[in-house]
Amino acid sequence: MKEKTPLQRYQSMVDWNLYRLKQNKASLEKLNKLLPGFDYTEEADETYKADYDDLLSLKIIYETGIRNFESKVDYYRALILETESAK
Repeated sequence: MKEKTPLQRYQSMVDWNLYRLKQNKASLEKLNKLLPGFDYTEEADETYKADYDDLLSLKIIYETGIRNFESKVDYYRALILETESAK
């Protein structure tokens, strides 16, 4: 198998992070549609309360992941530009 060039490796990272970004955005969108259907009430079952808290935590995880993937895409795109301009 032929070894990839740095540009090809960077582009692979861009592609991977764009894929994960798209997945996280879709999951967050679904979660944001789902969350209004739930509410936190004191009389709710303990498992329900825990699951509700987990959904809120998951929302934060998706939001953080999205920012991280966007940052990675920017980083690798900058490396690609830098590598191309060095030629």
